[in-house]
Amino acid sequence: MKSVNEMLNVGRHGYQWLVDLLFGVVGAVLVMLIFILSISDTLASETTDTSQPASVPHALVQVGSASMSMMWLDIYSATLYSADGQYQPNQLPLKLAIEYHRDIDAEDLIDATVDQWQHLGLPEQKINQYREQLVQAWPDVKQGDRLTFMVSSASQAEFLFNDKPYFTVTDLAFPADFLAIWLSENTSRPKLRQQLIGMN
Repeated sequence: MKSVNEMLNVGRHGYQWLVDLLFGVVGAVLVMLIFILSISDTLASETTDTSQPASVPHALVQVGSASMSMMWLDIYSATLYSADGQYQPNQLPLKLAIEYHRDIDAEDLIDATVDQWQHLGLPEQKINQYREQLVQAWPDVKQGDRLTFMVSSASQAEFLFNDKPYFTVTDLAFPADFLAIWLSENTSRPKLRQQLIGMN
């Protein structure tokens, strides 16, 4: 008959074998899980579409810049951006960024814009409609403020104030008529236009 010590030793060895087996199985399962996860991550990275949504334009490139002055007073600096750094009429996306060098009330900005539309010969009814939009779209600006007009597509345009979304334009005709103030061949500031579109 086996002694009590021998029986205990047998029991310990049997228990150790079971523990070793369990650890081995758990370790194998963990290795398999890590392997499967690494493969799935690799496949996901290969199949993921890294292109931006159509509504989000790629990084734009500067086309040109110009400054507006009146009677020795600097009013603003304007910079035009496009997808390839070139300006082509009706080619989008397009961004016009204006940095102001003096404080201007929104009402004065709107009046100056209306004057430019009148110069371009826009119908009075359309100008009045646009004025109503600008009353909602434009704040008073202080020296150093930036007002940016971003036209991402034919149906998506917005104003940004100090680089933050501020007002979404819903009138599909507005973007072209607004940009025409600077970019039309009939603009009241042809030299400024040439600098903006990179013709200087």
